[in-house]
This record gives sequence, structure tokens and C-alpha cells, in this order.
Amino acid sequence: MSTIQRLTIFLTLATGIAATAFFPSGTVNAQGIYLTGVGPVNRSMAGAGTAAPLDAVGALAWNPASISGLANNEVGFGVELLLADVELTSSLGGGTEGDAGAAAVPSIGWVHRMDDSRWTVGLGLAGVAGFTNNQPAGNPILGGTPAYAMSEFLQIAPTVSYLVTDKLSIGFAPLINLGEVGFDPIGPSVITPTAETSQGNRKHWGIGFQAGVYYITDNHFHFGASFRSPQWMEDFRFFTPSGLVKFDLDLPMIVSLGTAYTGWEDWTFAADFRYIGYDDADGFSELGWSNLFAAAFGVQKQVSDRIYLRSGINFNQSPIHESDVALNVISPLIQQYNIATGGSYRFAKNVDLNLSYVYLGKNDVTGTVPTGGGPVTVTNEVSAHSLIAGVTVRY
Repeated sequence: MSTIQRLTIFLTLATGIAATAFFPSGTVNAQGIYLTGVGPVNRSMAGAGTAAPLDAVGALAWNPASISGLANNEVGFGVELLLADVELTSSLGGGTEGDAGAAAVPSIGWVHRMDDSRWTVGLGLAGVAGFTNNQPAGNPILGGTPAYAMSEFLQIAPTVSYLVTDKLSIGFAPLINLGEVGFDPIGPSVITPTAETSQGNRKHWGIGFQAGVYYITDNHFHFGASFRSPQWMEDFRFFTPSGLVKFDLDLPMIVSLGTAYTGWEDWTFAADFRYIGYDDADGFSELGWSNLFAAAFGVQKQVSDRIYLRSGINFNQSPIHESDVALNVISPLIQQYNIATGGSYRFAKNVDLNLSYVYLGKNDVTGTVPTGGGPVTVTNEVSAHSLIAGVTVRY
């Protein structure tokens, strides 16, 4: 079978699976609270990385076994500036646009192959989930008062991978999470039945794990799979005028399957398919969130010894439906798709400058919110732009 034939089969299967899985539903939206990728390299591939370890940050994030597939020891640093546009309108008339500003999302990854050993070790630290919505005063559906909601989850991943054979590796990473969630007002919601000012929320700790497998075939196809457990967080604590309020909120599990093809000289094609279990995650299930499937497709082209170019697209089902809008008015984590582009410039022998841009396509969700005067129709419209920059150093 020729290289072109293999590539055609890969692209046909990937496109067919995506079309079957996502488009019949009629709605494709966000991965909810989770970011679709980590770091400038992986983000420029739209998050496709379970079977395509292009850098330490992305490999550590999606498949601990794949760090054995990196060609060099390396350390990578990155920061993402994410600016979301959120517009909230209702049948009461009027509306407001959120003004949350740019959120900074860090990413750090280090991978080292032990000398004369089948073991590879690594350490990842990255923002993996979160959102911010800051609505000004004047919106009737919010009672005319300002409203604020945010969450940030930082994940620390000490990782180990073992090369079982020259083509097969397995990996494991205990995950340590540091999360913060804030609402003002905090209700009415499943957290508290009445609207109250919320203060004093601190950062909270959580634990989980991730395990994976990575396999390279003789015909240039790569396959990967990983399981990220639920991230079990301690109860989030909020101080209100009526006393202490607690909310049990865990990050959901993620199952990732990936494939990649490197048989065409200077090209890498990657596809990931994911299942995210919101329906079984404490907190999100109470908010009405549903399980979802996601797909990411990315391509990298080495243009020269110094320049690499990448692009990708990510599709998702929606965790929030029309019937759940009333519980998620101030946290509309929806988007239709992500389009990503970026590249790397090798300005020194072992140092790359990485840049990427991601557009989170505009999407909206409409539902009804019960009020004293009867049901009110509410619409949230969301889009976002991300700029990610970083450096990779190999040694």
C-alpha cells in the first residue's frame, strides 16, 4: 500500500467517524469547563495529541505513555491569553455584554529519558479547565445587579512511562489539582436557594490519576489511548451573610483515543476522539450537565530545518441543553467549534519559539428561566479568542 493510499484511508476514516458521531445531533458545542488543548504546540493542533507527542506539554497532558515517543529530553513553557465575549439577553428586554478581560493560562512540561533505561519521567503543570464571566449592572434577568462567575483549575502531573518494546509504551501519572470557584451572587441555584453575596472562597485541592498506552506500527501509524479519572476535589466553601455554604464539585473523567500518521515526509496528521463524563461528576450532574463526545483533528508540516506550521479543528457535543439554561445563566460554557493555527521557529539549535492562535466559534443557547411573572426566555451567546506563546528547550 502506498503512502498516499494510507493517508487517504486515515483521513477518510477520521472524517467519517467525526461526521457520524457529531453532526446528526444537530448541535456541536464546547468541551464544557475543560480546555480543548494545553500549551502552544498542542493548542495549534486543536488538542489532537493522544497519539502524536509533538512536545512535552501536550504529551504530558493527554497521554502519559506518549512521553516515551519524544525524540529528545526537553522542557517547555507557555502562557495562553484567553479573551471571551459573552452576551446575555432575555425576553424581558435589554441585555449586557460580559467584561471579564483576558485570562492567563500557564503550561509547563519537562520530559527526561533515563540513561540506558526503558524508563522516561516527566512533570507537567498546566491550567486545564476554567471560565470567567463578569456581567455589568442593568440586565433585567439578573435583577439589574452585576453578576460574576469564575473557575480556575491547575493540574500538576508527575509522570512515568515504560517502554515495553521498541514500539509499545505504557504510562501513569498521579494528578494533583488546585482549583478555585467563585460566584457573586451565589444563588439562586443548586448551591443555595436564595441569592446571596459570596466571599472568602479559597483555593481547594483535589486528586486523581491518568493512565495511558502508546503504540507505533511498522507502516507509520501511531495509536494511543488514555484514561483520566474524575478529579476528586474537596468541597468548595463559600462564606455568605447566612453562613458557610459548601458545594461538591469534581472534574469529570476523560477517555481519549488517538491516531496519527507520519508516513508522508515532513508531515504529521493526528486525530483524537474523547468522551467526557459530566453526568457522573458531582456538581456538574446537579447543574444538569450531560456527557459529551469530542473530536480533534490536527496537521503539522515541517517547512524547513527551522520552521514548523500547524493547524487544526475541534468539534464537540454540548454539555448544556435548553432545559438546563436556568441553572447555567451565568456559566454558559458553550461554543460551536475551535479553529487553531500556529507554528514554531527554531532560532537556536535546541530552542524553539512556539506561537498559536485559537478561535472559539460563536455559539448560543436559549432556554427558559422561571420568575415570579412567569417563564422568561434567556439567550447566552459566546465566542472567544486565544493567543498562546511559549518556548521549548531540548537537551
